[in-house]
Amino acid sequence: MLKVSRIPQETIDRINDNADIVDIVSKSVDLKKRGRNFFGLCPFHEEKTPSFSVAPDKGIYHCFGCGKGGNAVNFIIENEKLSFVEAIQQLGQHLGIQVEFSGSNESKNLFDNLYKIHEDASSLYHKTLLSDRGKKALKYLMDRGLSLESIKLFSVGFAPESSKFLLNTIKSNGYDREVLEKSGLFGYSKSEFFDRFRSRIMFPIWNSSSKIVGFGGRVFASEDPAKYMNSPETPLYKKSDIFYGLHNARNAIRKNGYAILVEGYTDVIQLYQNGIKNCVAVSGTAFSERHVSQMKRFCSKALLAYDGDSAGISATLKTGYNLIKGGIEAQVIEIPNKLDPDEWVSKEGPEAFIKNGIDRASGLVDYHLKSSQFSEKTPSEKSNIVNQILIEVRDIKDPIISNEIIRKLAQISNVEENEIKRIIPRKSSNAMKRQPPKTEEGDTFDTINDKAAIGLIKVLLQDKAEPIAWIKENLEIDNIFNSRLKDLVKLLIDKTSGSASEIISSIADENDRKIITELMIEEDLSIDFMQMSIECINTLSKDAIKHKIQDYRQKVRKLEAEGGDTTDLMNKILELQKDNNV
Repeated sequence: MLKVSRIPQETIDRINDNADIVDIVSKSVDLKKRGRNFFGLCPFHEEKTPSFSVAPDKGIYHCFGCGKGGNAVNFIIENEKLSFVEAIQQLGQHLGIQVEFSGSNESKNLFDNLYKIHEDASSLYHKTLLSDRGKKALKYLMDRGLSLESIKLFSVGFAPESSKFLLNTIKSNGYDREVLEKSGLFGYSKSEFFDRFRSRIMFPIWNSSSKIVGFGGRVFASEDPAKYMNSPETPLYKKSDIFYGLHNARNAIRKNGYAILVEGYTDVIQLYQNGIKNCVAVSGTAFSERHVSQMKRFCSKALLAYDGDSAGISATLKTGYNLIKGGIEAQVIEIPNKLDPDEWVSKEGPEAFIKNGIDRASGLVDYHLKSSQFSEKTPSEKSNIVNQILIEVRDIKDPIISNEIIRKLAQISNVEENEIKRIIPRKSSNAMKRQPPKTEEGDTFDTINDKAAIGLIKVLLQDKAEPIAWIKENLEIDNIFNSRLKDLVKLLIDKTSGSASEIISSIADENDRKIITELMIEEDLSIDFMQMSIECINTLSKDAIKHKIQDYRQKVRKLEAEGGDTTDLMNKILELQKDNNV
């Protein structure tokens, strides 16, 4: 990943200081002023009550619902799916601030070189497909109904069997080792690079900015058991952020008001060439919450046209319920005779796909019941299917949608709606409102030690010289037990002179930003920060002593069991209890 230091820090600070976060966020979020801050519906998760807060004086945002937070640069990165460098460049251009790089040509242009190497690879693969070397692969594609025009539009290519075919061409373009390693185009073994893709039809994958960031390769004339191989995740390519074909489909999706979701690259191309241009596919991964967020930028409805086999049915249900939970209406195009959309359109034409597919798309629950052959099941089997659906219903936030599903289930099962609601499987709810979110490590910050550490973080985020100096002088850092909170306190002790936005820009970890932005954005002018500092450090000290006493007592029990002398340890315990009133 490109390091911040490759752009002069003074440039980053200048951009952060001059960025109007309200202006930037309001392009995507309808903001209303409430007190000192602005509020709106969070663009990163589904909600009906605004919990997304923007603090113009601090240049930061924070969502009290999902925990997302940061400064203007972070918002652009998250909302527009850009790299750090791209976000800085975009914001700099908006503000009229020139962004120049420091360091060698190789280091300063890492992202540019990664984009370029993908363009070079795509060009080579495409030329190869159209050459004698790729004529069999080209014939295969055209036999499947893909036109030469479509093949050229989507830059479909071919990687021959040779392990150094791409490598030898790319090397002549002067790419360094770092670019080769991070591109995802090559493997490395026995001190040598080799082509990752061999004997495969190549489908370039574009990001939302219409730049090639990876490839999907379909096996051709090879015994490789992996039918499809995708680029690994790289600084450019994040699978959960990418829809294949979105760069071409974006305008059509907005115009039609819905997207058609398919599984394969050729499905997208085939539908596109037949005039159905609002079609995209997930890129070599399962449909994720990030995909939902991406899709909501363009439409509020999706039609799923996955393969008609058992794997396709399973994927349809999983994707469909994820869409509904995320606030996107999900319908299903039922593909006949276990075909895939590519084959259906190729054989019967676009009119049949529209008339018998799009126009007859069924609701997700109807599809679930039909595909499971609900009407033919035993009462016990029917009960299991209903419960499967109810497990999904409990996570649907929109009461209109969930009630409609419950009404349908009541009707088909001849059970009262209230009874259906009663048997919805419950899940535990430990949501901590207005509390730092749970981290990947499982932290909930609910111990007395955690709360005292968070209190210190809150003080360190203020522009208060006296309490900060007191913390620096009196804090025993090892009295903070949670490693994440300890690291944050250490960082903030060294960063207290920076603005809120500058502090945020120094924090790379998203979970850390969630904690910091939440504490920053909730300002309580009634707090005596000096008193708060004293109380937090005293709490940490007493808690550390309690843990030390517990440790000594454990050792005492062990010695007693072994018949050893516990006098020294007991004296230490008594001394700690007496001196510290514990």
